[in-house]
Amino acid sequence: MTITTIFLSFLLLLFGLANSESQLNDKEQTVLLKLKQHWQNPPSLSHWQNPLSLSHSNSSHHCNWPEITCTSGTVTQLLLQNKNITQTVPPFICDLKNLTVIDLSFNFIPQEFPKALYNCSKLEDLDLSQNYFNGTIPVDIHRLSGLRHLNLGANDFYGNIPASIGQLTELRTLKLFQCAFNGSFPQEIGNLSKLESLQLAYNVNMTAAELPSSFTELKKLKFLWITASNLNGEIPDTIGEMEALVHLDLSINNLTGKIPSSLFMPKNLSIVYLFRNQLSGEIPRVVEALNIDVIDLSDNKLTGSIPDDFGRLRNMTGLSLFFNQLSGKIPDSIGRLPSLVVLKVFSNNLSGTLPPDFGRYSMLVEFQVADNKLEGKLPEHLCDNEMLVRVVAFNNNLTGELPKSLGNCNGLKIVIVYNNRLSGDIPSGLWTSLNLSVLILSDNSFTGELPQRVATNLSRLEINNNYFSGTIPAGVSSWRNLVVFEASNNLFSGTIPQELTSLPYLTTLFLDQNRLSGSLPPDIMSWKMLNTLNLCRNKISGPIPPELGNLASLTELDLSENQISGQIPPQLGLLRLTLLNLSSNLLNGRIPIQFENDAYANSFLNNIALCASKPTLNIRKCDSEIEPVKSIKHPSQCFVLIICMVAAALLGLLASLFVVRFHCKRKHRLDSTSTSKLASFQGFISQKMRHLIRIDRK
Repeated sequence: MTITTIFLSFLLLLFGLANSESQLNDKEQTVLLKLKQHWQNPPSLSHWQNPLSLSHSNSSHHCNWPEITCTSGTVTQLLLQNKNITQTVPPFICDLKNLTVIDLSFNFIPQEFPKALYNCSKLEDLDLSQNYFNGTIPVDIHRLSGLRHLNLGANDFYGNIPASIGQLTELRTLKLFQCAFNGSFPQEIGNLSKLESLQLAYNVNMTAAELPSSFTELKKLKFLWITASNLNGEIPDTIGEMEALVHLDLSINNLTGKIPSSLFMPKNLSIVYLFRNQLSGEIPRVVEALNIDVIDLSDNKLTGSIPDDFGRLRNMTGLSLFFNQLSGKIPDSIGRLPSLVVLKVFSNNLSGTLPPDFGRYSMLVEFQVADNKLEGKLPEHLCDNEMLVRVVAFNNNLTGELPKSLGNCNGLKIVIVYNNRLSGDIPSGLWTSLNLSVLILSDNSFTGELPQRVATNLSRLEINNNYFSGTIPAGVSSWRNLVVFEASNNLFSGTIPQELTSLPYLTTLFLDQNRLSGSLPPDIMSWKMLNTLNLCRNKISGPIPPELGNLASLTELDLSENQISGQIPPQLGLLRLTLLNLSSNLLNGRIPIQFENDAYANSFLNNIALCASKPTLNIRKCDSEIEPVKSIKHPSQCFVLIICMVAAALLGLLASLFVVRFHCKRKHRLDSTSTSKLASFQGFISQKMRHLIRIDRK
């Protein structure tokens, strides 16, 4: 064969290949445009255009469309997640003969599992998650034998998970989370020896069953997620033999019994979520998984102490053991962990003193130790690294002052330390901490005065049952975002400033059991959202401001045990009060008619000058006024009235004659004794007239 012949043959071969590739490209583009049309031309695919209708630029070639991946000039990946596709998957999708990846996640596709995908013979990765696929997973799904990744999660699939899924032996990832499956998880999943990620979480309709022991035979499994899927029984002891395990999440189930002693043995274990189960007994003492990042065993029935080995976990960022029955001391070594960010051990029976080094060596963000039996001081270094966001330590026996570091902690949002034995003044910088929104210090022995300014974001301030003193500052008008202000049972004195009424979002105000005096603010500047006002047991005087009746949201009002006087403004009767207490004051007059029912039977006690029209309330009945003559209907009433009027006239005439005679004879005025007797006699006659009229009415 000559060189010329060889060269010509090579050219013919190149031409044939080029022509074949051109035909394939045309065919694939036709399929893609047909797909777009089948899906009713969603706007997200508007750039899918036939190049004949455009200029022949590279951007018009389908391999340059962002949803398409080509390998050696042919389509291999179809990435159509979140494209607002609302139509079914058509069979001709597999006319793209070289597809290895189909991703249709986060769309609105409503159909049963598309068995036509069996014709995509090279398919390795199928993602149909976050759609409206329904029906059952077909029992012959194993025909997709080349699959390495299968994600059918967050759909409406129901029925049993077929055992045949265990024949997809090439699977590395299996995601069947958040569907409507029932039955139990098939043991055959344990045959998937190459599986690295198994996600079966939030299948809430599953029949209550134990975790299949075959799952622990998945030696390459790194990620096991079966949250909220009705698991019960005990965790298999062999779980510690899953040597590749990194992420374990069996939370929100009904698992019982002890945590296997081997749980913390896999060397690569990083995440352990077993919260919200019924696990009991002690936490395993031996920890070999020194790369652990987060442990959450909260909301179980665990007893015993916190393992000392937890103090060896230098990479641990989060430890959550709350809502258990743990006892003993928190190991000091945990306070020295350099990576610890979140500590939540509240609602246990922990005792002893807190490790002093919390916050010194790590970027501590959350420190929650409430509802235990802890003693001593709060750690002084809690906010040394200025990352602290929450300090929650209520219901303990803590003593001493708040750490000074809290006064220089701009990231702090929540401080809740009520019901301890803490004392001293509040660090000045804490009041104005930049992001502080909740400060609850009640039931301690704190002292000092309220500042003129507080944090801009402060919405809840509770300082009940302490020894705070001084006045309510006029600067309270700058506490603009305050919603709840509770300062009961302190030593506050002075008057309630007008500025306090300017807070627009205030819903709850408790200033009871203090030493406040003076009148209530006469003008209410805002308080449009106020629903609870309690000022009882102070020394407040003066009248009740009628403006209180304009607070449409007010449902609870307690002004009892003060020195408030005057009448009850009728405007208060317009409020829908579920609690009203004006007892033990100096109020007088008639109560508003709206309060004359049994619901307010104890609202007006110990106000001797108050009265009501009805005798049902625990106050006296108001005296009736004398009715005019035209209202008298009975002859007996007329007769009594006429007699009384004649008697009064005769008395007046006799008195006049007596005065004239005496004046003429003695020529000087009637002495004071005679005048007094005459006045007494007139009063007696007048009283008898009123008495006769009342008797006749009865």
